[in-house]
Amino acid sequence: MKILSITDEIAASETTVVSVGNFDGIHRGHQLLIEEIIRYAQKKGSRTAIVTFEPHTRLALYPELPQFLLTTFEEKSLLIEQSGIDYLLKIPFTPEFSRLPPDVFLKKYLIEKLHMTDWFMGEGHSIGKDRSGGKKFLHDAMSKYHINIFTENLMSKNDMVISSTQIRKFISEASISEAVEMLGHPYLIKAERATGLKIGTQIGVPTLNFHRPTEQKVIPPPGVYAAELEFRNIKLSGALYYGDCPTFENRDAHLEFHALEFDGRQPDIGESSSIWLHRFIRNDQTFKSVDDLVSQMKDDIETIRTFFHRRNGNGSNQRTEAGISQGIR
Repeated sequence: MKILSITDEIAASETTVVSVGNFDGIHRGHQLLIEEIIRYAQKKGSRTAIVTFEPHTRLALYPELPQFLLTTFEEKSLLIEQSGIDYLLKIPFTPEFSRLPPDVFLKKYLIEKLHMTDWFMGEGHSIGKDRSGGKKFLHDAMSKYHINIFTENLMSKNDMVISSTQIRKFISEASISEAVEMLGHPYLIKAERATGLKIGTQIGVPTLNFHRPTEQKVIPPPGVYAAELEFRNIKLSGALYYGDCPTFENRDAHLEFHALEFDGRQPDIGESSSIWLHRFIRNDQTFKSVDDLVSQMKDDIETIRTFFHRRNGNGSNQRTEAGISQGIR
């Protein structure tokens, strides 16, 4: 996938099938739309393109309000690339840009830069200043620019519309399994490797430490989670801790990961890695002693090992003494 800026333009010989939106989370509804785009483009011999905004439109329009996102742009682009899209056009979103007339946006960005012939969108979608680019505008645009516009219904499960808003709620409540069901993939957190204090190593439970992402990123409550760490095409199953180490005082909130099976490969300090959350295990808590903490960590490890054993459907259940450090760096 190639990421385009607003100054880029694709080759004159190419045409694209496009969708436009914030795409926060790249959940099952987004994936359904992307699958339709890819299938349709393959039949036409066209390329595919997603147009998204940075920052999220709400962040630019309502800076005075707290805003929480499922995906940073880096996370979003990774998930879109994995879906098989050819181009991702990143448009800087500002209050000034929001006042752009819909016809100008359509012509300047979708027609001239992407050579769009077909546009897929969610039902009820509109574009431009004051959302003026609604049904009538889109209908007229089809004739004016000789393009096709298709609308897709939002995907639902158990009578609940799958939306980024609902997934944010699940994550903030530590309902990770429910969030993953709506997302269609584990919850992604991109984080940079941090230097640890190596206390975990000293007590036999070494962990890799990571900085907490931006405050705008939705992070679940402090606790322990079944997760995978991915870096440089290496993926490790293990346990993730998020919190400020109540057993060991005066710590900043951070992320710690320990692999169930560790072969020595690890991200460098400062390297960005992908952490994929699968399931909530338990809340954070304060322990009376290090021995109590280690005992609980070993229980957490076995719970997480069992989870991945069942999920992966394999027979490997080798025990290790390594575990998750509840806030120990």
